[in-house]
Amino acid sequence: MILFIDTHSSLITIALKNKDNLYIKTKESEYSHSIYTMPMIEEIFKENNLNVKDLKKIIVVNGPGSFTGIRIGVSIAKTMAYALKIDINTISSLTAYLVSNGSGKKRAAIIEDSKGYYISVFDENDNNIVPEYYSEENNCEYERVEEKLDVDKIIKYCENMKSENQHFVKANYVKKIEVES
Repeated sequence: MILFIDTHSSLITIALKNKDNLYIKTKESEYSHSIYTMPMIEEIFKENNLNVKDLKKIIVVNGPGSFTGIRIGVSIAKTMAYALKIDINTISSLTAYLVSNGSGKKRAAIIEDSKGYYISVFDENDNNIVPEYYSEENNCEYERVEEKLDVDKIIKYCENMKSENQHFVKANYVKKIEVES
C-alpha cells in the first residue's frame, strides 16, 4: 500500500493506494496544515479499514509551494518512513502537475509567487527537457498545464522509483534570490 501526501498548496491531499483501490481525501486549508494533515491521514486509514502497518511506501510532494505546508508534509512523511522502516519518494509539485496533465506534447508547469515563477518543461515523451528553475519573469514559451493533480498518475509515475534515504529528503522551497540576499 502507498500513502501519498501533498501539502504544497492551500489544498491538502492525502491518498492511499492498494492493489484494488485508490482512496483520496482533500481539504482546503489556507493556513492550518498543521491542524489537519495528521488527522486526515488517520481518518483515511480508519474510514477504509486499513492498517498503517500495511504501508510499503510514502510519496510526498516536496515543493515548491507553501513554505510551512511543505515542511509539514515532508516532516510527516520522513517521520512515518523512518518509524515504519518503509520506502519514501519525493516528487516536486512542478513534476506532479506535468505528470497529471497528459503527454504527447511539450508542456510547462509554472507556479507563480510574489517575486517570480518556478518553471519546468516536459517533452512529448514525458522527459524533463527544462529542469526546474526560478525566474523573476515568465519567459517560458510552452503551453502551461493546469495546477491540478491526478493522484493515480502521480503514484504510477513514482511506483518504481528507487527509494530515497529519509534522512536526506528535503523540502524544495529556497529560491536563489533569497539565498543571495
